[in-house]
Amino acid sequence: MSGDALLILGLAALAIYTGVHWERARRSVTDLRSSRRRIATLRRTAARERGHVVLISAVAVAAFFLAVRYG
Repeated sequence: MSGDALLILGLAALAIYTGVHWERARRSVTDLRSSRRRIATLRRTAARERGHVVLISAVAVAAFFLAVRYG
C-alpha cells in the first residue's frame, strides 16, 4: 500500500474518531441543559471531550503538514 493510501486511511480514521468525540461532547452539553442534577460531571465530560477534539485536530493538522511538506 502506498504512502498516500495510508495517509488517506489514517485521515479517514481520524475523522471518524474526532466525530465520535465531538458527538459525545454535544450530547453532554444537551444533557446538561435538560438535567441540572449532574451539572459538574457533565461539564467536566464536555470539557474533556472538547479538549480531546482540539488535541486530535492539532495532531492531524501537524501530521498533514509534515506529510505534505516532507512526503
